[in-house]
Amino acid sequence: MDLDKDSLSFYGASLKADDCAMIARLYSELFGGEVQVSSPGHAELLFSENQRVIFSKETEECPVSPGTLVWKISKTRVPAFETKLLGAGFEKELTTSKYSSYLDRWKNRIWLYW
Repeated sequence: MDLDKDSLSFYGASLKADDCAMIARLYSELFGGEVQVSSPGHAELLFSENQRVIFSKETEECPVSPGTLVWKISKTRVPAFETKLLGAGFEKELTTSKYSSYLDRWKNRIWLYW
């Protein structure tokens, strides 16, 4: 299927939350980015013109499944950043020779890839 580039563009990745304003602030503190929209039911965090993370509270009109974000990081910086993640309530899921993964309380996954 060939899509016209002008008719379709990437908008953002979506994650599940109960308090979208709170998690948008948390992810902004951890990863940078600017909170563009913030309410308990919907929030948007912009990292650049086309790199957006959307947090949504699940409702009948808006079914939301947990999602995954992948971040590239220097292997030497992983221990310090892992400490920040664990301190913010993330749970370490696993570690391999190339990445580690963490779950927030809504089961959204963060991959740290080096």
